[in-house]
Amino acid sequence: MSPSSTGEAPRLATSASEDELMELLQTVRRELSLREEDPTGRWVEEAAADLRAGRLPGWYYPPARQGGGVAFGRIRGPRMWGHVHASDEERSRRLGLALLGGLAPEISSVSLGFTGLTVEAEQRLTASLLSRPGATLIERYAMERALRPEDTLAPSDPPQGLRRVPVRDVTIAALADLDWRAFRGTTDDLLVGGAAEEYARVITGLLSNGMGLFLDAASTTLVEPEPLRVVAGILTSEASSREAVFLDLMVDPERRQRGYARFLLRWSLRALRGLGYEKARLWVTAGNTEALRLYESEGFRRVAATAIYRWERPPGEPQPQRSR
Repeated sequence: MSPSSTGEAPRLATSASEDELMELLQTVRRELSLREEDPTGRWVEEAAADLRAGRLPGWYYPPARQGGGVAFGRIRGPRMWGHVHASDEERSRRLGLALLGGLAPEISSVSLGFTGLTVEAEQRLTASLLSRPGATLIERYAMERALRPEDTLAPSDPPQGLRRVPVRDVTIAALADLDWRAFRGTTDDLLVGGAAEEYARVITGLLSNGMGLFLDAASTTLVEPEPLRVVAGILTSEASSREAVFLDLMVDPERRQRGYARFLLRWSLRALRGLGYEKARLWVTAGNTEALRLYESEGFRRVAATAIYRWERPPGEPQPQRSR
């Protein structure tokens, strides 16, 4: 029987065995890999150890019971980034509610992603969670484009007055500051964490192959030489031997509408074609209409959609009791 008929509640992840958590998290990894969002390294082993030790908040259904399910989060300061995975809609709902209901009083916001469900089931689930005060949905699109022979004809010289500088010749602090300024106050900023330090953490992870092999040859920045200022950049990684992923495209908000983003995109497509890749992919939030127009005008087409459940603690809301 399913949990919808039995009313079975999820269990605390601290009561799971190491094998159960490893099996569940490997399933999550496979799902994320299909979306080119697979974190590399030993994150499965590390997350399993942290969940068992209680260093990460988490809930689960044993994998032996209809595939099981798992919900977990990572907390930094007052924010939590979480994930729910189950192939059963009711299990996903119960896991999500357990994770949200067990929030520590100091947590002020949650970003929650889902895998394992059909598109229709995920839409029903997120719609039901929207009844919570402070809840919104952030829709994201995956876009793809085949690399073409004509991509090699894209200009390699940077726009007038700028120098093209390799990403690793720029400090992490300068890249993070540019990224923060580029997305500050936007929906994307909510997903990263709203502070330059969070952007530095993310960029450090990307450069360390945290989201696939970082492609230095297809990543670059644009710099104004006098006074020295990083004004735009693009970060790219490998998803497979045939496909690359654009991780980040950032432009100084004071330098927009000058063609910098289009130049970087075309330059990187040219580089990827030269490196032998056949396809490029990226993710973009639905609310970033300017970026959507750029990508569509350059031949990218939407191939998938997903949603991030976002919750902000309403002002004056009573503090929840912590789960025991």
